[in-house]
Amino acid sequence: MPPRRSIVEVKVLDVQKRRVPNKHYVYIIRVTWSSGATEAIYRRYSKFFDLQMQMLDKFPMEGGQKDPKQRIIPFLPGKILFRRSHIRDVAVKRLIPIDEYCKALIQLPPYISQCDEVLQFFETRPEDLNPPKEEHIGKKKSGNDPTSVDPMVLEQYVVVADYQKQESSEISLSVGQVVDIIEKNESGWWFVSTAEEQGWVPATCLEGQDGVQDEFSLQPEEGRGNFLLTPSWQPLLKD
Repeated sequence: MPPRRSIVEVKVLDVQKRRVPNKHYVYIIRVTWSSGATEAIYRRYSKFFDLQMQMLDKFPMEGGQKDPKQRIIPFLPGKILFRRSHIRDVAVKRLIPIDEYCKALIQLPPYISQCDEVLQFFETRPEDLNPPKEEHIGKKKSGNDPTSVDPMVLEQYVVVADYQKQESSEISLSVGQVVDIIEKNESGWWFVSTAEEQGWVPATCLEGQDGVQDEFSLQPEEGRGNFLLTPSWQPLLKD
């Protein structure tokens, strides 16, 4: 039995609109294999999200489930709140971050980068062999397409306590600020995005816009800076 081929290079080339079974966008990806073959595949954002969830479930240590500082699995570009952005613009803006995500993924140790889930994701599927002849969205200059929704909605939380970052992987927070949640970690640290930057923050500083804290808003575990909140919501660092 010949050895299983491995992934050598992945390049996200463009974004394409599809109309079947409903309007959505797919990323055109060129995959180069150890066999020398180069193939084109088409994946929508929701499939990347599914892959990311599989990876975090299969590799909890490498996904930073216990200690976010030990994470080596790359972050997937966050879900988008579509009512604020045109869907086509969102798809285009995601292209470079998704390309960087793919490159980072295949540069991980082989037990991750060449695992079944990754190989199956990048393998050519029947629908990749005869893609519909659709226009690449970069060629379209005008017109709105508000129905083209890949139904992934980003959660937003309000900052209820100031926080000053302790490490380069974190960001500082100010009361009243609204952040987008990219990923929730059971350690009590969440990876969030603001208009200016992305980074880890204590979930205890955040509250849902309905005034309710999430079930994962636990006290951050020791190892990323020990952080407590007083009843007046003021941050207090332990000695």
